[in-house]
Amino acid sequence: MITLYFVLFSSLFFILVVGASLSLLFKREIVIQRRTAHYLGIEEGRLKLQKKKNQGDNKIRLLLKKFSDKVKVVIDQKIPSSRKKELEKRLREAGYPLKLSPIDFRFLQFLIGSVLFFVIYVLLGKADANIFSTTLLAGVVAALGMYYPSFYLSVIIKKRRFKIQKMMPDFFDMVNLSIEAGMGLDASLIKVCNQTKGPLSEEFLQTIEDMKLGKSRREAFADLRSRVPVPQFQSIITSLIQADLLGVGMAKILRQLTERIREQRTQLAREQAMKAPVKMIFPMMLFIFPAIFIVLLGPLVIYFIQSGL
Repeated sequence: MITLYFVLFSSLFFILVVGASLSLLFKREIVIQRRTAHYLGIEEGRLKLQKKKNQGDNKIRLLLKKFSDKVKVVIDQKIPSSRKKELEKRLREAGYPLKLSPIDFRFLQFLIGSVLFFVIYVLLGKADANIFSTTLLAGVVAALGMYYPSFYLSVIIKKRRFKIQKMMPDFFDMVNLSIEAGMGLDASLIKVCNQTKGPLSEEFLQTIEDMKLGKSRREAFADLRSRVPVPQFQSIITSLIQADLLGVGMAKILRQLTERIREQRTQLAREQAMKAPVKMIFPMMLFIFPAIFIVLLGPLVIYFIQSGL
């Protein structure tokens, strides 16, 4: 291994030395060639070729965009409004990944399904398979491919909810400290959101923007509660709305709420710990117990075989 490293480093050193030596020897010729290319317009020709290539790429992009726009119009006409609202809600809960609208998301599903269908059909067609089985298998793979973005969106929603639950105690503790220091609720939220990054900060920044556009604090918090379907978070926002209506001090309310959040997290951790032994049964039965039986009973089985029993 040491010999291999020595050979590699020696080769690299030799290449660098030879390259530096050649560049010093032919430095004058290299400068003359660059100036000649500049005066004869060789670089301009290259730029023109690159410009033509970019124009060709732009034409292809325009054609693809026109085709995608037509497909999106057809998809928009076919999808009912209820499905659009449901998909819009899921995308909003996921934080709008890739800034996709409901129509863009359906177009992505259609594109993935079409590409997979075409690829599987061509591959199996070259293998001289039956047309019916080829079409059936390609259709199944295309259906799975179309379902995958929806499944991935569900995973993103679940992860985002977990991040919000994890951020809540520290986030509201910082807001509480800012309020106790003399800042208002809105200013405290803006300060904490600018200092922390995550889905919870993004949601509160969106709420602040809604209030700047003319919504009252009650309406903006109600929209925030509907956007984030986390029970603990919704209870906190409901308490903040009630405290704002009744004129109760926000610092006291937030202190009590953060204590309750931490208690709920402790109870949730205990619940997950109690579920762990039950979840470990199936991996132990499938992977651990067979290995133990092989180690313990294997020699006995070999002894019986050798003894002729």
